[in-house]
Amino acid sequence: MFAWVYLKDDKWVIGTGANENLAEYAERFLNFVSEKYSIRGKIVKREGFTSTMQGGVYLGEANILMVGDAAGLADLYRGMGMDNAAFSGRLAAKAIVQAEEHGCTAIEPYQLSMKKVVHRLHANANKQAARYASNEALEKSLSPTNLIKGGIKMLLAQEINRLLPPEKLIFLPL
Repeated sequence: MFAWVYLKDDKWVIGTGANENLAEYAERFLNFVSEKYSIRGKIVKREGFTSTMQGGVYLGEANILMVGDAAGLADLYRGMGMDNAAFSGRLAAKAIVQAEEHGCTAIEPYQLSMKKVVHRLHANANKQAARYASNEALEKSLSPTNLIKGGIKMLLAQEINRLLPPEKLIFLPL
């Protein structure tokens, strides 16, 4: 599924994640990296975690508004969530002001203003499922041509973002 290897304070940090059989997958990955790169030494610590999160967005109800990770706004396709967190906080504050001005609950204007973000999250979840559907699909998504196209799109979006107000920004990477 995903993995990392880096050197920190004279120790190798080797990790991976998987959607099933994590312990077996992690052990195989550790053995592969250790053999391929001749990493020797004592294992200092092993740790892991699991999550029961099923995904999905929950923006709250009535006058209780959820933002960022609490609302389920991490975008796993882009590998980011900080922009959605900050953006949702801004929109939640604006929704509270609108609710006070119009005498309604804050969730109504908040849900309306978050519609585009929620739609993008769902679209990106579908892209992620397609990207990881097979090794071939993942390889194709990481091809030099696709990476160059993505880089050009990001450069254009970055320049366009200089001209846009905060509520209209294009979130990167695309």
